Amino acid sequence: MIVNDNIKPRPLTEAELADRKRGVFDSYANYIVFCGKCGRMQKTNMYVMRAEAYIDELNAAGKTCPNCGAKAWTLGYPDNSQSGFVYFKE
Repeated sequence: MIVNDNIKPRPLTEAELADRKRGVFDSYANYIVFCGKCGRMQKTNMYVMRAEAYIDELNAAGKTCPNCGAKAWTLGYPDNSQSGFVYFKE
C-alpha cells in the first residue's frame, strides 16, 4: 500500500467524537486510520464506518504499528482538514 508521508494525521476532536457517538458524521469525508502514538498512517480514504471496522479488525488481529510497536490505532483526518480532503501545491 502506498501512503503519502507528507500528510500529517490528526485525531478527531472531542466535538467530532461526540457527534459520531450521536450518529452524526460527514458522509462525504475521507477518514484516516493511523497510530495514535507515532502518527504513522495505516490506511487512508475510507468512509467512517469502514474506518471504524478496519480499526476493529486491526485490534482483533493484534496488529501493532510497524514504526513503534504500539496498538494505538485511531481514526482521524489529515491535519488542517475538516473533511479528509487534502490540497497539494506543486
